[in-house]
This record gives sequence, structure tokens and C-alpha cells, in this order.
Amino acid sequence: MTETDGLLVLTDGEGTEVECEYLAAIEHEDKNYAIFYPTDQNEDEGEVIILEIIEGEDGAEEYVSVDDENVLDQVFAEFVSLMEANDNEE
Repeated sequence: MTETDGLLVLTDGEGTEVECEYLAAIEHEDKNYAIFYPTDQNEDEGEVIILEIIEGEDGAEEYVSVDDENVLDQVFAEFVSLMEANDNEE
């Protein structure tokens, strides 16, 4: 992962790079997840990337993919609720 101009470049296990904007961190069932928005999609798509935040061997944050569809759905629902609450405050 590299950071440039407020954007992050995430690299998957196959070396594919995706430029993303960090949106939020969500705590769910004693685990932390980061929500990213890929900048290479048009605004109508609205897909996000959800990754679990873990502590690496060197103590730095690392992001790992989440394979459990139920967890992804639950974390996404919490993210949507957070965004709606923020919209209502404005």
C-alpha cells in the first residue's frame, strides 16, 4: 500500500494496483475494517472495498481481504448507517 495526494494505492496478492480513497473505519464483532472507494469507477457504480485491519508482525497496520459474505454484508450495512447518520447531521 502506498499513499499519494490523500489517495491510497492498494496492491492485491497478484500485484494488481487499485487507487482508492479511504472512507471510514468500522468496528464489527471486535474486529476493525477499513472501507475504500476505488477511484477508477464512475460515480454511479458506487462499489467499495472492505478490508479487515490487522496488526502485522512489525506492528504496522495491514489490510487483508474478507472472504465471509455475511461479514461483508454486515460491515457494509454499518457503513451505510454511518453515512446516513452523517448526512442527517448536516
